[in-house]
Amino acid sequence: MFRLSCLLLLAISTGALPGCASKPITLHDSQLAPEDVATIVMPEQLEVASVNGKEIAGGSGMMSIGDKVLEVAPGRYEILVFYRELWELGEQHEVLRSDPALFVVEAQPAGRYRLDYDRPVNLEAARELANDFSGWSEELSSGQRTASTASGLQFRRGLAAAMSFDDTLVPSADAPEGNHEVEPLPATSDPAVADASGPGLPLDSGQETESAPVRGADSLELMKEWWQEASSETRRAFLQWLAERT
Repeated sequence: MFRLSCLLLLAISTGALPGCASKPITLHDSQLAPEDVATIVMPEQLEVASVNGKEIAGGSGMMSIGDKVLEVAPGRYEILVFYRELWELGEQHEVLRSDPALFVVEAQPAGRYRLDYDRPVNLEAARELANDFSGWSEELSSGQRTASTASGLQFRRGLAAAMSFDDTLVPSADAPEGNHEVEPLPATSDPAVADASGPGLPLDSGQETESAPVRGADSLELMKEWWQEASSETRRAFLQWLAERT
């Protein structure tokens, strides 16, 4: 408990923990008239892997609080979205993450849209959702919904990927042959949009990063012991710190 708390104090002192409030993410050209801007909103449990083949800074980040808001120009948007949530049952905690599903929004000027899903009522239902995630996009003025579809992509499997919160996407085992085509985003100089050769590629921050090494059974057991001794607040803050470092 003491060592885990020290890690968190270090993370806080160095500014590694992300802020709680979610600010709108601007994905349109700065010359777009404010009255033409469309908004796409999603709950905090949903995270964005990519928009039209590009990874979006701020679109994902575990334990962000509040709805995420994307501000976009009119046009078609194919958004890879996944479910991730920390479930707490007494002293037990479990982080659930799904593979991404494909949500499509045909944004109109000043349109308002929401990406959503059926909320699980308990941990068992949440596990089922994480294993087979789906949802819908809704045009809020009319209430018209469009169901999500399978993306053909999955996150890397394995202990190392789970421990490092690796969000790299690879083709799923049952993905159909051929690449999924998407339309590019409108040209923008906004730094929130990072170019990528495909969905799921990490942003280039200009700094070297390393995945957390797996150091054998002894280190793993020690980490488990610290986790069991930690409070709910400490666990949540530690997960925030890990997500910020990946």
